[in-house]
Amino acid sequence: MKETTKFDDFSGEKAISLAKTFAKDAYTKELGVVLSVAFSDIRNLPALGFNQDEPIPLKEYVKKWVSRYFSGYNGRPSKRHGKKSQTKPDPAVKLILRTRREDIDDNFADTLEKGHSIMMTIEGMVGNLLEEYLATILHPYGWYCCWGSTIDAVDFCKEDGSLLQVKTSNNSENSSSIRVRNGTEIRIWFRRFFNKANTFNWVALNEIIGRDIFNEEDSERKFRDFITRTIRENPGCIYIPEKCRIEAVQMELW
Repeated sequence: MKETTKFDDFSGEKAISLAKTFAKDAYTKELGVVLSVAFSDIRNLPALGFNQDEPIPLKEYVKKWVSRYFSGYNGRPSKRHGKKSQTKPDPAVKLILRTRREDIDDNFADTLEKGHSIMMTIEGMVGNLLEEYLATILHPYGWYCCWGSTIDAVDFCKEDGSLLQVKTSNNSENSSSIRVRNGTEIRIWFRRFFNKANTFNWVALNEIIGRDIFNEEDSERKFRDFITRTIRENPGCIYIPEKCRIEAVQMELW
């Protein structure tokens, strides 16, 4: 939220009290820590659709915030049910391909288009899998996941206010990455170097969390093991058409 945003009652303690009321038996220490850190700086708070130019009712905001937190937690890859993407392909893309490569017939262009859609869905899931994996690894060290993007541009936080943003690669950073809030810099960590094949950045995470628990090869292997296990136990987390025929590709595309 903007620094100028106003609430009818901006109180972290009251926000915690309201969260306990809304969450009931589902309330956890982790939720409380994330909410407390979120309220330590108004810029931490996601807008959640509220008009920031008018005073925001704290009770309504916390209710929506708690719902967002649980939606993110219950929608993590190991528990979610993937849905078919509603995004329709741009016909201009296939037109450009077939104009540039006249030897590509319409059926093959359709196959590429559908395959691209599936791979984009899967690529988007990598970040979610990375978040859930790190949530299990970092939890014992006091780093809690901000499920449902309940702290703006932050994926993990600690009770002392430390903030961490996680990226799948170093070409996905954005302007939010350099923010400083409540005197605390948002630390950035990315898993892989986008322009170097099979080159990973796990060791850099040790310095951020103050622990020596990650290394390049073993940590990446463990993450991939987690991916395999999660997909096998919950294959429905990613929507893949049941009739997904893979045909032999006889054309050199590179």
